[in-house]
Amino acid sequence: MAARRASIFLVLVLAAGHARAGAVSGKVTLVRDGKDLPDASNAVVWIEGAHSGAAKAAAAKGEMKSASKRFQPRVVAVSTKGTVEFPNVDPIYHNVFSVSGDNRFDLGLYRSGSSKSKTFDEPGLVRVYCNIHPQMVGFVMVVDTDFVAVTGPDGAFRFDGVPDGPRVVHVWHEEGPEAKQLVTVGGAAPASLDVRIDVSAFKPEPHKNKYGKDYKPPPPDSEDERY
Repeated sequence: MAARRASIFLVLVLAAGHARAGAVSGKVTLVRDGKDLPDASNAVVWIEGAHSGAAKAAAAKGEMKSASKRFQPRVVAVSTKGTVEFPNVDPIYHNVFSVSGDNRFDLGLYRSGSSKSKTFDEPGLVRVYCNIHPQMVGFVMVVDTDFVAVTGPDGAFRFDGVPDGPRVVHVWHEEGPEAKQLVTVGGAAPASLDVRIDVSAFKPEPHKNKYGKDYKPPPPDSEDERY
């Protein structure tokens, strides 16, 4: 009888150590002037406060290249304490920086073929620029979760292995207001949601260099230019 009780207790302990998990899927649509846009790239989707060992590694790192005087990709998302690499693949120098709150950084001037990195300790949006080229604009979204993704043109997303229960899903896009929806994870079918973000009011705004001043006129565009 004692052995049976011990085995039952062991089963209960094992069951408690394996929380149930489900899936969350959906689609982001960008809307301008009442019309759906054909491209919903670069929306960041994340599940608030959800953690899983299986998903943690993928959310802990990212990469944003300086290429053709642009940041590629334009948007990267990582979990808190995640690290982003900033390789320079252009034949010129770049100086990647941000003045976004506690995640501010300045990687300094570095040449073609070099790479520098930044670990982000605080959640929030990090606006990334180059101190030489004002057209270079990027975004790093740092979130307190292991479930985060950046959408492609179709706006689709899916998270597997999400712990069961009520979950808040956030969606951010640089051209519209942040959205959030409550879903309940559990059961055989994925929790599904359709998120529409109105970007009609978006207007790009110029930014300053790392010293808070206007950018100097760009140097001549040539293949052997330093900057």
